[in-house]
Amino acid sequence: MEDFIGAYIERRQDVEILLTNRRIVAIHLGGIVVECQLKSFLITYHKIKKWEEKSQRKKSSMFNQTISNPGHGLQKAMRQMPELFNRAKLDQKLLEHLRDIQYPLGTNLIDYIDLRYIPQVSQEQSDQWKKSFYYVCGWLEKNKDIIL
Repeated sequence: MEDFIGAYIERRQDVEILLTNRRIVAIHLGGIVVECQLKSFLITYHKIKKWEEKSQRKKSSMFNQTISNPGHGLQKAMRQMPELFNRAKLDQKLLEHLRDIQYPLGTNLIDYIDLRYIPQVSQEQSDQWKKSFYYVCGWLEKNKDIIL
């Protein structure tokens, strides 16, 4: 299994450095940072070692169900952790910010992965994304206790 925690830590540092000069790359990598954090949560939450294993989390509504790789779907990853997702639904700001990370240009047509094909973003878009990035990362860090 990939080292999602290590990738999260290193890519988050990359985002911090890149936000000053290379906004597209920073936003693209920032989405990957959140993706890695959610995937690390997902494998810990369900006590699996690889994708397509059955959840070993006995108190979860997903116990004994196959856990698939959510790909680049940030809300999809969140939904596969019912307790965490229920907590997330109580914070509408989190869901809005998570959507901003997934779709940094405000349209559902271009996600953070496809952003690599866009030549530039405005300073305003970058500033909004940055607020969302810090909010989501902070929220995930604050709520990581639920995955244990």
